Amino acid sequence: MKKDRAIFSSYHTMFRLLTTSDDLKSFALGLCRLYRSFFKAERVVLVCKGVNSYAFMKFSLEGSRQRVKKGGVSILTKRERELLQQDKELILSKRMVYPFSFFSTLGAVYIKRKPKENPFSTLEVKWFISLCEQISIALKFFSMQREQKKLMVNYVKSLTDFLDKFVPTSYLHSKTAFKLIRALSKQMKLSEAEVKALEYASLLHDTGKIKVPSKLLRKQKPLTDEEFKLIMKHPKKGVEMIKDVNILKPVIPIILHHHERYDGKGYPSRLKKEKIPLGSRILAILDAFDAMYYGRPYRKRRGLDEIEEEFKQQMGKQFDPKIVPSFLKVLKRKDVRKFLQSSL
Repeated sequence: MKKDRAIFSSYHTMFRLLTTSDDLKSFALGLCRLYRSFFKAERVVLVCKGVNSYAFMKFSLEGSRQRVKKGGVSILTKRERELLQQDKELILSKRMVYPFSFFSTLGAVYIKRKPKENPFSTLEVKWFISLCEQISIALKFFSMQREQKKLMVNYVKSLTDFLDKFVPTSYLHSKTAFKLIRALSKQMKLSEAEVKALEYASLLHDTGKIKVPSKLLRKQKPLTDEEFKLIMKHPKKGVEMIKDVNILKPVIPIILHHHERYDGKGYPSRLKKEKIPLGSRILAILDAFDAMYYGRPYRKRRGLDEIEEEFKQQMGKQFDPKIVPSFLKVLKRKDVRKFLQSSL
């Protein structure tokens, strides 16, 4: 009964790693720890094929040490290369090797027990093979996820280029936005997932303006009430354009509410304070900074001191009073100021 629980737990751990790992390294090292823990292995070596590449990465755990080695097939031992080519497992009393394969070779795993430990039992061998078969599928799925992300990045870049030509005034300076997002995320201790969502949102926040008459977007005189009502629809139109792209789901609330105001006088939902998504409150600050620092056809650019005063005046009104101080700290950093100066 105890062994049954351990087997179930190993599968649960593998699936949890698949759903929570952000990169191949964390996924592979997690698998190494899984093999070492559940099979009482002295040493674990796991070789994984890189995403869309013939290069391999070699991960190993021995005692408390962990190593990662990158490179081509040359990093593999002669025996490992033979097993990969033959697509065969090797089962010995205290050593087991299994090649991960799912329509193509994805890598291999090697585990070894201490000389004083008991040999692998028949149940452990079956368990090892069954788990490896599931990990083969998981590695293929992980590779497909990474490929989807790459395609999504290319899609975002293409759409951003189109936006820049069609709606030049809606385009945030991406290098500056990314620099500020990364710096602010450390200041606010945001997660990597939150950072990525903000980066995508900074590129796509005004996607919906594609469906707004271009003459309104290029108008240099004040908009009429009716014209402004049309402009106010662009967050919802932007969300409609990306709502079916799974990888962009976390971006949707950020884009939808990036024109809300902290005092509740924004649009489209007149949300206020913490009811506005955190990403939207941050993007509102970045968007305003971009407009002030780089200027617009209808508005002259401002200096950093003037921008700082504007943010202080709008704390608790247009902008979140808890985020603005963190953003102003970022703007005072010498490396950030040097970067901003070079971007003009």
